[in-house]
Amino acid sequence: MWYMPYLRVRRAVLIYVCVAAGITLVAVALRLWPGAHVTVGDAAEHSYVDVAMLGAGAAALVGGLATVLGLNLAAENEGHLELAWTKPVSREGYALGVFAVDIGAIAACIVFTALCGAIVVDVFSGFQAVAASTGDDLLRTFAFCGLPLLVYAWIAAMSASLKRNRGAVAGLFWPLMLAVGLLQSVRIPAVHAAASALNLINPLSIYTSGAGRLPSLWTFAWGWLIAAILLAAALVQWRRLEL
Repeated sequence: MWYMPYLRVRRAVLIYVCVAAGITLVAVALRLWPGAHVTVGDAAEHSYVDVAMLGAGAAALVGGLATVLGLNLAAENEGHLELAWTKPVSREGYALGVFAVDIGAIAACIVFTALCGAIVVDVFSGFQAVAASTGDDLLRTFAFCGLPLLVYAWIAAMSASLKRNRGAVAGLFWPLMLAVGLLQSVRIPAVHAAASALNLINPLSIYTSGAGRLPSLWTFAWGWLIAAILLAAALVQWRRLEL
């Protein structure tokens, strides 16, 4: 029933996995190349990277994949919407199925990216260089995985009603979010106030912190709530499309 969405997700995930695996293999080859010498601090064998840090980094990288997957609902609109709506399932059920496939792929790629990171860390810093994290850190990392989900939800909400040119949404998303984030530093009161308001729903502002630490769990919860609202908005838009 969701064969076409599955094919699109499989293609995107395969490309992502090949790129991530390729980068990992190149990094490992460079480290193990005869004559290669890499120094990490004063004592490489005692350098550690915790699991929570790897997970957060993986979630941030998968944000790029989420940008592409967020267009999958809009992809149903271009050329075969009639076919999608003849499936033996409600429009809401079909859209939710697309969301489930996409979000499952995002979660799998976060795990795969974290594993690639662990391999690179172990090779460069000595085996067993990945350290365990506390329960609180792991909870924050799980909450941080809302970043690619929020990116996905934004793309889906902005493109769900489009029947053409959906790629422009993905192409403009990151420059726009970055510009809004930078505008907050402008010292013109009206511009600063407007940018501050917009940054309340900006993924880059919600999931980053100038203090070098992950934001609070309440901030992350706000990001998850916005993602849920945006996915609901995408569902409503797609349901109301006319052939």
